[in-house]
Amino acid sequence: MTSLLAILKESWLSLRAERLFRVVMGLNILVIVAYASMGFTDTGFTLFYGLFEEESEYINTHSPLAKTLYLGIYSAFIVNIWLAWAASILALISTSSIFPKFLSEGSVELVLSRPIRRTTVFAIKYVSGLIFVMLQVTVFTVGAFFAAGWRIDVWDPAIFLAIPLLTLFYSYLFCVNVFVGVLTRSTLVALLATLLFWFGTFGIRTADDQIQRFWLMSETTADESTQRLFELTAEIEQASLEDQTKVVRELRAERRETETDLANADEAIERLNPWKSAIGFLRMGLPETARTLGLLHRELERGSNNTLMDLMSGRAFEEDSDYPQNEFQKRRMDAEEKSYERELSIPGWKIIGKSLIFEFVILACAIWIFRRRDY
Repeated sequence: MTSLLAILKESWLSLRAERLFRVVMGLNILVIVAYASMGFTDTGFTLFYGLFEEESEYINTHSPLAKTLYLGIYSAFIVNIWLAWAASILALISTSSIFPKFLSEGSVELVLSRPIRRTTVFAIKYVSGLIFVMLQVTVFTVGAFFAAGWRIDVWDPAIFLAIPLLTLFYSYLFCVNVFVGVLTRSTLVALLATLLFWFGTFGIRTADDQIQRFWLMSETTADESTQRLFELTAEIEQASLEDQTKVVRELRAERRETETDLANADEAIERLNPWKSAIGFLRMGLPETARTLGLLHRELERGSNNTLMDLMSGRAFEEDSDYPQNEFQKRRMDAEEKSYERELSIPGWKIIGKSLIFEFVILACAIWIFRRRDY
């Protein structure tokens, strides 16, 4: 046990000595200070600790939309953009050297000379890299928790879900980083390979989401056109019985347009189906980085009548039930809602479980190489 703690301590001291650790910690504190600068008044909201004030009848101290907006900024923007992108890249730069440095500087021979299993040594070094991220996220999350309590009087412990979820998110990338690092013993190659893998998963996920959205729009158009054709057929028969020649001509013209819309929608669905299946198959084997973080956003919006998506689209402020007026906008909005509902329908255990299977397989390969290599 003493030897294991010594390895963990050595890894931690090495990471803490990195200048980037202090830089990322300082930036985390700076982002939280900026996040806490947004407040709410009886007539609207303020920015930069009251330096700018904006009046709003929808977003103020008495509006439930204030909570949706404030927590939404935290989970959908700060977590997804700062912690999941910028801070994670800086963390990868700091932790990419753990295994290559350990394998190339002779430290591995000294450690393996002790009565410790190689798998245990690997696990301790791997956990030390995750601790780097966990500590950064913990400091950030504690600050966000007190900021939400101060600004909107919401002391929601669900905010602390960011700690395990962001650590899991990072572990999906770090396992690839470790595998390449053990395989090549090169910090640079491990970092570049991880970034390429990350951007590749981002591209596949984005393509899947966009194809799914277009497919849903086409499906909605096909369903509406089919329903409208039944209605038009009945209306034409009724107008013919009443000898309304002009009305019949207008209805037949509309029916031809509707048939064209249906044919175009069916053609679009037929063309999208192969791509939808292929991209979906590729996504099945990859970790769900975005969906893992989405679990935090999902939890913070529980019990709310409006979501951040409602605020961004304007539906939370729209009193006209016909919004949006444009037919294309309406179908696009319907597709986005169905896509959003699709994401919510995926259980958290499935998202995390599938991703952990990927991580387990990659780590198993890395451990196999680490155990069999001569040092």
